[in-house]
Amino acid sequence: MRMHRVLLGAFWLSLVAVSLTGCNSGKGVTDPAVQFAMLRIVNLIPDAGGPINVTLDGNTFVSGLNFEALTQYQQIDSGTRAIQVSVAGGASNIISTTLTFTGITNYTLVIYGPAAEATSLLVNDACPSNGQGLCTDPGAGNFNLRVINAAATGAAVDVYVTTPGADLNAAAPNIAGVSVGTTSAFATLAAGNLEVRVTSSGTKEVIYDSVPQSFSERSLGEAVVYTRASSRLVGVSVLNNDSSGTSTTSPNLLAQFKVVNGSSVPSPINVFVNQNLLLSNIPFGGASSYQKTATGSPTVSVEATATPGAALLTLMPTLGPGTDSSILLTGLSGALKALVLSDNNLPPVPVRARVRFVNGTTDISALDVYVNFGKLISGLAMNSAVGGLEFGADPVAGTSYEFDFNVAGTNQASLKLPGVALFGGKTYTIYVVGPQAALSGIVTGDN
Repeated sequence: MRMHRVLLGAFWLSLVAVSLTGCNSGKGVTDPAVQFAMLRIVNLIPDAGGPINVTLDGNTFVSGLNFEALTQYQQIDSGTRAIQVSVAGGASNIISTTLTFTGITNYTLVIYGPAAEATSLLVNDACPSNGQGLCTDPGAGNFNLRVINAAATGAAVDVYVTTPGADLNAAAPNIAGVSVGTTSAFATLAAGNLEVRVTSSGTKEVIYDSVPQSFSERSLGEAVVYTRASSRLVGVSVLNNDSSGTSTTSPNLLAQFKVVNGSSVPSPINVFVNQNLLLSNIPFGGASSYQKTATGSPTVSVEATATPGAALLTLMPTLGPGTDSSILLTGLSGALKALVLSDNNLPPVPVRARVRFVNGTTDISALDVYVNFGKLISGLAMNSAVGGLEFGADPVAGTSYEFDFNVAGTNQASLKLPGVALFGGKTYTIYVVGPQAALSGIVTGDN
């Protein structure tokens, strides 16, 4: 009888042990036969308006992940998993998808793109350190690097990793032709203190430049190319494929800006940056293309072509890494002013156009803005802008709108702009400039 009780007790203990083995770990439902995978997540959504939360099968994986931040690797169950991404405090998911994970494998989930069209790319980080062989040992004095293109610009990129200051015209890209949403093969490169530059694929046009970065012998890295808010410039974050799950984000040394001439200067204008002529003969109502310059606060001087050498205005705008800015010039020759605006040139969805409105008048304290005869904005103050407004627009044929501008609180339009064609997927700014007696509208395409 005693032996029977002992055997029965051992039987129940074994059932309890099996039950405990099958408990939910919080990362998904486990099973003794299931092999674990490892997952980390990087947030590269620049316009979410806040950090993001990520769940796996309804369970929290990470919360409050800021833009350009990376989690460490975390253990998850292998198999097909439901992934949901939301903006912290938001009422709905910006990504809902299912992904399949193989056991004993490390993964990086890159979440990127504009919030309205957020997407994700699952990257297998397998390498010889865990016996999975997607890359080979780089050998003494070398390191391995590959490129993940998560830019919202839609353009393929080439990447150069060189000694600092090397002439790109005499060099071939180390990793070439990486399309958006894809990952290159690993390249084996000489370790050391190196400069990373990104160009539009097949060109020498640099859209990212960095201070020299240290790449260690036998290290494994992934250079993720992504968009901050520029139509052309990008950022780069180098993720380390080791157990630390760390990353290095070196700010782009480049920014770009354009100049819009809404002034009453009688002749066209020239623009100098740090005493070097950059833009010439911009007429009234004209807008330059974006021009690349170093980040920081360059000295920008404006001259009339009729009076060369005499600066009408000097300013030092702050230009952030990998960003676009617009400088609107208004007023008379003797009282020239500049309004510096930060541009959001992330592409809207293909069937919508994004429009920003700017009150650049010299004597109207506030404007009401009407679209197709309905009031859209009340009291747009002088020297201010309202952006982020989107309108339905055909991406091929365009869609025509009328924009009217009234002195705030009045019923009579001071400026009418009929037949303005907006194209889906594009971003525009409409500037109202001049004195009330002679208002003008300037429409620019910004991306």
